[in-house]
Amino acid sequence: MSNHQIAFWGTRGSIPRSGKAFQRYGGATSCVELIGDGESLIFDAGSGIVEAGDAGLARGQRTFHVLLSHLHFDHIMGLPFFQPLWRADCEVHLYVGNLWPNRLVDALDDLMRAPFFPVTPGAFRCQLRTHDFEAGAALQVAGIDIQTLALTHPQGATGYRAQARGGDVCYITDIEPDAAMQARLQSFVRDAEVMLYDCTFDDDEFQPDHGHSTWQKCLAVAANAGVATPVIYHHHPRADDDAMDRIADAAMEINPNVCMARDGLRWTLESEQAARHAV
Repeated sequence: MSNHQIAFWGTRGSIPRSGKAFQRYGGATSCVELIGDGESLIFDAGSGIVEAGDAGLARGQRTFHVLLSHLHFDHIMGLPFFQPLWRADCEVHLYVGNLWPNRLVDALDDLMRAPFFPVTPGAFRCQLRTHDFEAGAALQVAGIDIQTLALTHPQGATGYRAQARGGDVCYITDIEPDAAMQARLQSFVRDAEVMLYDCTFDDDEFQPDHGHSTWQKCLAVAANAGVATPVIYHHHPRADDDAMDRIADAAMEINPNVCMARDGLRWTLESEQAARHAV
């Protein structure tokens, strides 16, 4: 079996952005896919999931697994437009770990109801399966072992660690780490090949109680936990391409292995270091 690939479909936080100032890094909200031989995991359902669904259908995929960090709107806004949900030949599994004991099916009904949406989830044509769990549980999805971690964020969020071929991948977004969270996080991501991390702020611009972190904190966590490739992810909605370039220059001076997430980036996991290339 070949190693997994990581595909970045949406890397922005809060709201999508467009225009000339957002062309290089992109403006779609959170969605990242881990693609293997005939299976994939999709992390979050921001506006980027629309392209992820189209690409999966184009390569013949008919079963989809979507692991949600939480249900704040920027992470689910693309879900009603995810084409596999509207196809009778598809099976879609949705996972969420921060609602327990409430249910994901009820949250979907709230998302797609009048006067905010013209149809309800009952109109979906796929075989839809929802999976509620409590963050901290171990999962196996599409044959991949996954660990989960409760993150510090308003209403909660879930971090994921997937044991992918080519190295473990950690998806850590929407986190505001206090000292206790920092210790748990470093244990959770230790020796991972790749860590995607919420870098909404710069240390100088950090706003407490917003539930987000900084790119400097990302590099510190990676250094202390032995992460091979830290990924600066979940960009501030006002951080245009020039601002992102400045972050990239500063971050690479600290860690030359850092990766700046951008829409359309794809790489194949390697055991030593991720071999990055754009698509």
